Parts: sequence; structure tokens; C-alpha cells
Amino acid sequence: MPNTTTAVIATEVPTVEITYKGVSLIDPVPLVVPDIVEADGEASESYSIEVSGLGQLTGLSYTIPAHTSGYLKAQLMISALSSQDVKDLNELAMGMLNASYKEEIREEEKTSVSADLSMFSYFFGGGASASYERTRQTMKSKGLSDAQITLLMEAFLERASKMSTVSLDFYINNSANDYAVSGDLYLYTLSGTIKTEKGTQQYRMLANQAAAGGPPPTGGGAPSSGNVIKL
Repeated sequence: MPNTTTAVIATEVPTVEITYKGVSLIDPVPLVVPDIVEADGEASESYSIEVSGLGQLTGLSYTIPAHTSGYLKAQLMISALSSQDVKDLNELAMGMLNASYKEEIREEEKTSVSADLSMFSYFFGGGASASYERTRQTMKSKGLSDAQITLLMEAFLERASKMSTVSLDFYINNSANDYAVSGDLYLYTLSGTIKTEKGTQQYRMLANQAAAGGPPPTGGGAPSSGNVIKL
């Protein structure tokens, strides 16, 4: 399907609105298949992260001029959890943590490119590719009980089983820069596999913050934020 582009420039507060269809995501690292099998050969409950890091949305050709802002809407050719799904899971997990760990995650969200995915990057050992045993040990080290881990993973599985193709609705703030930004959009992504007694499902999560025109920390880009929305 060809890209469709709509540009609207306001008179008083310059704003560009652009819509694209058929946008692809390049993962940050090659797929890694972790070991998720327990000693007895059957893992009744397992979860892994196979891809993590800054993904690159391609198929965009937008330009946000200097000292302007813009709204970028893109329909992606992948399935993912929505921002609302991530919010619900974050709230469930935060309710299981003590005050000091909650504060650590809040500070991480303020400074990390993982943004609203900081909770799961935090549980998965800082975002490195990890297996079932590693993620489980990390969660238990944060004070989660076996019952809480199971509850969280079952909630995760339920949402992952309902994943659909998604669109992005992001605001790009280039008002502070004296140069235009253009090209791709860079945002943090996590993907992997989750398995419980209720089933097995692959999942994909996309952060609600991004960099337009260039990946951080190289500079030359503009901050962007918004929502991942189910189609």
C-alpha cells in the first residue's frame, strides 16, 4: 500500500501532521533463541527476552522544519502490545514492588531510552537478552514471590495473545532546534516468548518515547512521544 501523506502548517504555531502506512521496524539485534527448558526437560512457566534495544522505523520520509513541531502517524506492519497494555502491566508490576524499587524504576523512566518499557527492561536484567532462569531470578531479587511472578506472567500472556497490528501517534518537538529533522524514527523495543500453563505466545513491546531524525545519544534528532494504538 503506498504511503499517504498529509501536511498541515498552522499560521501561529507551526505544526506538521504526516501520516504513513506500511512502515517497517528494524530490530536492534539479531534474534536470539534462549534456553527456556528447566532441568526436567519441560518448562511449565517460562518467559524470555530475545530482542531488546533501539529499533528503527523505516519507510518514513518526513521532514519537521527548524523551530516547529509535528505529529507523525504511522501504521506498522508488525503486531505489538498497545501503550495501554504496557500501562496496565506496569501498574500491576509496580504494585508488587516496595517503595525503593518503585523509585528506581521511576528514575530509570526519566532518563532511559526504554521509557515506559523500563519496568520490563529492569526485570530482564537491564535489557540484555535473557533466558527464563535469569529473568525469574531477577524478579525474585526485586522481592517478587513465585505467586506474584505467575500472576504477572499470566496477565502478560493474556495481553500478548490479543496483540494486533498497531499504529503510532507521536508528537515530534523540534521547536528548540535551528535545523530540520527527517528520516527514520528510533524507539526502544522488547520482544520474546512467554509460556505458562495457559499457553505460549510471542510478544512485542514498543516504547512511548522516540528520537526523530537520529538515534540518541548521537544528537541531531528531536524528542518524540506518543502512543502505540491497536488497529
